[in-house]
Amino acid sequence: MAKSVANLSDVATLAKVSKSTVSRVLNNKLGNGFSVTAEVKERILKVIEELNYKPNLIAQDLTKQRTRMISVLGGAHALSDLGNIYQTAINSITNILDNAPGGFDVTVDMSHHPDGSSEIPAWRIDGAIVLARCSDETFEELEQRNVPYVVVNGSSWEKGSTVVPDDIQGMKLSVDHLVKLGHKRIAYASAPLGHLIGHSSIEERHQTYVSEIKKLGLPVIEGHDKLFTSAEDYLKSIIFKNKATAIITYGHMNALNLMQAAHFLGISIPQNFSLMAFCDKCATDIMSPGLTFIDLQSKKMGEIAASMLLEMIKNPGSARKQIKIQEQLVFRDTTSAPENS
Repeated sequence: MAKSVANLSDVATLAKVSKSTVSRVLNNKLGNGFSVTAEVKERILKVIEELNYKPNLIAQDLTKQRTRMISVLGGAHALSDLGNIYQTAINSITNILDNAPGGFDVTVDMSHHPDGSSEIPAWRIDGAIVLARCSDETFEELEQRNVPYVVVNGSSWEKGSTVVPDDIQGMKLSVDHLVKLGHKRIAYASAPLGHLIGHSSIEERHQTYVSEIKKLGLPVIEGHDKLFTSAEDYLKSIIFKNKATAIITYGHMNALNLMQAAHFLGISIPQNFSLMAFCDKCATDIMSPGLTFIDLQSKKMGEIAASMLLEMIKNPGSARKQIKIQEQLVFRDTTSAPENS
């Protein structure tokens, strides 16, 4: 059974003081004939820590219904890679919320929270956007406080809505693109070590690669089930030893590392092997040669997430939504027909 969120009365009861005493200590409003001993103050603060009590700092005016504040959670893990999809999504989210009637203040949480703790800020918020994932304690608090929230590229609990890219469909597009170019030895470079461990995209892209390759009667190139570590070692194994003519990578950082390693090893792209990745336009625009990629539609995900959140704030109790976005193939310079085809 879910534990309840502590309130001011809980703190007062356990600390054996009145609610007004707790409030004055929290707000540092002593004086005018009111004082507490150091022992009482210490006892109150200890109970607050034990209960993980978070006061509604903006809700002190009880007549105020909205704070017009939105918190984006999960920045510490989601924004760790240069040019990843969440940076584009946040730009879209902020643009939509800034231009909503009355506007909203958007804060992005970049803190590394201790295991077993909630990521909800101490101040009251009107809604939240979760980037990929958050702790169970965070989901629990969001739902108990009935805070509207949307998860971008991840799953939610009962009351949350989600918007995700269709990675199964995206991998099918990748394989189909390379097969139509004439490739018969297609490899897959999985997620790098430590990248959003357990995220659905890791399993969905990998399993779909294997199933599509087998369905076409093509060989499944070794290394597909290993976490990506060394780009140079990967190319030596996949290109030199296993004679792959094309590589699909989990993300743009894999692709960038492989392009650098290929240059060092004297391997030409796409002459010696074709290369493509899952990412978004922002990340690929700075690459040379231009990378063929599966567009995860991060801008659209951000727009939809923000719009859904605004609707949930406007209509509390509205039904949750789960939206899956179709990914798109963007054909550029790093894929072509294999040599001698």
